[in-house]
Amino acid sequence: MTNQEIAEALEELLQLDTDAVLAYDRALGALGEGTVPHQLATFKLDHQRHVVELSQVLLRMNREPPELKPDVKGTLLGGMTGLRARLGTQQALEAMRSNEQLTTSTYARALARPFPPDVLEVVRRGSADEQRHLAWIERALDERLWELDRGAGI
Repeated sequence: MTNQEIAEALEELLQLDTDAVLAYDRALGALGEGTVPHQLATFKLDHQRHVVELSQVLLRMNREPPELKPDVKGTLLGGMTGLRARLGTQQALEAMRSNEQLTTSTYARALARPFPPDVLEVVRRGSADEQRHLAWIERALDERLWELDRGAGI
């Protein structure tokens, strides 16, 4: 891969993670306290870490990271996530599942690229986080974890 191709692939992931942070902000803004919002907040932190790590790789390549703002797709995803989250925790999780399916598949495609080892390691860590996020969200939906909070008086 050329440096240009590497940078473009990293910028795509960077944009995806920037958009994910917005989606998590919207979901968290509509949810109260409890197990699900707490876990979603940790996932948001993971996406913020991805933004930092990907930006650092670009800087090491003497590339200026792109401006960190949601693109049109990110704005739409964030808006839809916020609207669905206002309908309750289950709807928030379903919206976040769709978002995490997108990030998981995008990271999986990136893993198939012939990145240099140091770049590949950053992409691998991000991909593992995305898989973990998606698995947790699917488990939360299957087990209806938010109902446990209600039973505990949270």
